[in-house]
Amino acid sequence: MIPLGLPCEGTLLVFDNGGRGGYGDPNPGAPTGHNNVIRPYSRVIEFDPVTLEILWQYSAREGGGAPVVHDSRFYSVLVSSAQRLPNGNTLIAEGSDGRFIEVTPQHDIVWEYISPYVDPKFRHNQVFRAYRIPYEWVPQLDPPEEVPIPWLDNSKFRVSDSGPGRATVATLKRGGRVNTDPSLCVIPPLT
Repeated sequence: MIPLGLPCEGTLLVFDNGGRGGYGDPNPGAPTGHNNVIRPYSRVIEFDPVTLEILWQYSAREGGGAPVVHDSRFYSVLVSSAQRLPNGNTLIAEGSDGRFIEVTPQHDIVWEYISPYVDPKFRHNQVFRAYRIPYEWVPQLDPPEEVPIPWLDNSKFRVSDSGPGRATVATLKRGGRVNTDPSLCVIPPLT
């Protein structure tokens, strides 16, 4: 439940992992009737505990992904969490992939972090959950300066030391059609 004093206080905020679940009639995908619903994406939902009306949600679709095609881009089959912040944003821990994002009420990602700590035995960076804590909780340290990082335009991104000069733009040809969109493939020149 979102605590008193925070935006949307009193509503429930849940990380819905998705995956398999439900019970129903036996069918080819669920011969016993168990786990007869498959939803290969996760979502964070905020709902009214009395009416059960969904008031807000975040999934790959709200994040700008195309339905069905990009649904699995936000998918954590287990663990994970969501926390409403004092500024109205939501901190989301996509636990299976060790990814944390802060999302505005309008679904814009304003902060993202991927845990670099990999478990050597199981080779994953899974995290259970995450909480944003105020700087006041650690009074012995000075608050760090927060510096915004501009959004990266992938069509103009160049890896340092990838070679001098203009990038070679590859052309993709499929089914007799030529696609010359430079954002599809940028190749450094050969030296």
